[in-house]
Amino acid sequence: MLVLAAAAPLFAQDSEFIPPGMTKLSTDIVNIFTGPLIKGILTACLAGCGVAYGFNKDNEKMKRNIIAIVIAIGIIAGASFIVGKFFAASAQNG
Repeated sequence: MLVLAAAAPLFAQDSEFIPPGMTKLSTDIVNIFTGPLIKGILTACLAGCGVAYGFNKDNEKMKRNIIAIVIAIGIIAGASFIVGKFFAASAQNG
């Protein structure tokens, strides 16, 4: 517990201990997941789910899988928005 308490300031957002390469890496990762390529892939997956659902309305197992995929697509598509709002709220409180 002492080590955790001593290391906690190292993970602060405004700390001088964060290397600039780490900030650039995190920005690059966010840009990859919010870029037009990923949006195109997610749109194609969502369209594929719609087609699969249309052809397999009677198959309950397939319907369950399609709903799970649609939820996953929604989480992936909204992740950057959710994380941005979360960090904006924590920056205002702290």
